[in-house]
Amino acid sequence: MKNNVYEFKKKSAGVEEKGLHAKGLLDTDQPFDANEVVSITGPEYVRNLHRDGMVLLPYEDLKRNVAAFLLKDIEKPTFTKVSGFQVADDYYHHIGHSWVQVLHDGWVRIGIDDFTSKVFGPADTINLPSVGDFLVQGEVGWVMNRNDHEAPMQSPVSGIVFAVNDKIKEQPEITHNDPYEEGWLFILNPVSLEINMKELCLKKECFHWIEKEIQNLLEFLEPKYERLAATGGEPIKDIFGHFPDIGWDRLVKTFLHTEKKS
Repeated sequence: MKNNVYEFKKKSAGVEEKGLHAKGLLDTDQPFDANEVVSITGPEYVRNLHRDGMVLLPYEDLKRNVAAFLLKDIEKPTFTKVSGFQVADDYYHHIGHSWVQVLHDGWVRIGIDDFTSKVFGPADTINLPSVGDFLVQGEVGWVMNRNDHEAPMQSPVSGIVFAVNDKIKEQPEITHNDPYEEGWLFILNPVSLEINMKELCLKKECFHWIEKEIQNLLEFLEPKYERLAATGGEPIKDIFGHFPDIGWDRLVKTFLHTEKKS
């Protein structure tokens, strides 16, 4: 899909002003072009379309179908361990500790990295953006919550939210247990991916960055805590839970580069 939501709405509005039916769109409130949906999903969904291009399939079902298609052929990621933390080899990473996976036709899937899951531990809830929200790279895209603590996280790229992982709403701990696969957060339709990529890192560059982040983390810990965190070469899976005196807000400011608004 090459056009964003705003372009679709503009197109629809222009056709309606001329008194014509917007046959190109699936529906007036659904930001999908019929031809583009068919090109992505294949013929299995064509039978759900009216002759005039309107869709029989409910919006939420269509959204899930397209999202499922984008994810169905994804290969399992391979990982490199950096001082006990997993880094997905072919994912792009943002300094706010989120990852970006490029999908079919330029769509991207977004989640949090293993470093964040281990440092902050399992979240009680994650406030995800809504479908249709426009996110800006470097600005807060979602918020993790644990007890009375909040951890706002930056969106790694700019674009329009297409689908969210409904499992995360009910089982936010998935992001802690499996941050790179089942724990993904949402799918985004980026508006300037090539530009945004300049602010992301991949593979060796990412490994060097994670090493520096780990060193910063160890400086937060007293020697005895450092030994515990690195026992057997594996960091504790819930560092903040074991050592809350580190300070939640300090971790957020240092590693996520955001601060809780007063």
